[in-house]
Amino acid sequence: MRGSTRSPGSRPIWRQALIIMAFLQMVSSFIIRALPVIGPEVTTASGAAPHDIGILAGAISAGTMWFLLSGSLAINYCGPVRILQIGALMSAAGVLLGLTASWWLLVLSAFLIGVGYGPSPPAASELLVRTSPPNHRSLIMSIKQAGVPLGGALAGLLLPAVVALSGWRAALLATAAIALAGALVVQPWRELLDADRDTAKRPTIGNLFSRANLAVPFRVLREIPGMLPLTLAVVCFACTQGCVLAFFVTQLTSELGFSLAVAGAAFSAMQVSGTFSRVIMGWVADRLGSAKTMLLLALLSTAMVLVLAALGPDWPAWLVMFVGFAMGTTSISWNGVFLAEAARIAPLGRIGDATSGSTFFLFIAYAVGPFLFSLGIPLLGGYGVCFAVVAFVQVLAAPALLLCIRLNP
Repeated sequence: MRGSTRSPGSRPIWRQALIIMAFLQMVSSFIIRALPVIGPEVTTASGAAPHDIGILAGAISAGTMWFLLSGSLAINYCGPVRILQIGALMSAAGVLLGLTASWWLLVLSAFLIGVGYGPSPPAASELLVRTSPPNHRSLIMSIKQAGVPLGGALAGLLLPAVVALSGWRAALLATAAIALAGALVVQPWRELLDADRDTAKRPTIGNLFSRANLAVPFRVLREIPGMLPLTLAVVCFACTQGCVLAFFVTQLTSELGFSLAVAGAAFSAMQVSGTFSRVIMGWVADRLGSAKTMLLLALLSTAMVLVLAALGPDWPAWLVMFVGFAMGTTSISWNGVFLAEAARIAPLGRIGDATSGSTFFLFIAYAVGPFLFSLGIPLLGGYGVCFAVVAFVQVLAAPALLLCIRLNP
């Protein structure tokens, strides 16, 4: 895409871009958090075990990975806003498919939701990096990423209440309605923010699945110095975040005996904390450095996952909510800082490729982590031991980040 930072009236457009991207990020996050939040009801209705929510979380990530692997041409052709609108409609279709309560259709539903979420990281990064002031990039990326936990917080607060009043199908219908509304609300800004889209190269089945297009995630790791250790670090972060988001509610309700209302409130506390912490960490990263900020978060996240592993049924509800709040501060707050670091070390013209490539491997971790976690619950004896293993994976991010700092001081 061609660079542009100003509207037709010669005013910078990064503020409009940030508001629209943060809004669409919030909508996308609400949609992908719906299944984990109401997971016990959905899996029970389909005849699956509660911990099989990890398989649905993995299917969501697999759908996102599929888009990241092949969708860069579609982003350039459609523009960031249009491709995010298409993604919201795709997610709505996936959510409606989940109404069937058939397990295999639920897996397909989760995959379609993931495909719909796929444009969010690269499309938003492409637009915001192109339009935003470089000295505030970490903060701007983190404000946009604050839409992720905010959407999750709304899902955690609203969907359990809808389930209690009208059942899990009503919760899915509400989620689909929010997806459709989100796609419509941003339409007035589409022409302004998508003005630099590249309409010369129309995506086709052939070029979407060409060898060169599918090789982008692998090329960036080899060609951009520091991208490999950064990607290894973010894989550790994503494994932790994916497992926490997928299993926190189910651990509290199915293993520890807390009510869905308490678990949903703790999940919302995590998301609200993550919302504000992402902005704060972006501000810190603009001063300390993105990689150094991620190193600090890796160590703090490891400590909090160990606390999560120690949770017991006799813990008071207020303490469980505090744990959720602290998890949001540490394990949920790194995403915007990562995107800013990827944009910093990537050369001009390759920021979209770098974001798509590293995020592709991030979502592999989002898919594989919860899947292995769900397998480990019966094998290792419960959620606590599995979260202890996750803590070990998280701390492995530290040496990778030290190498990234050395290669890109």
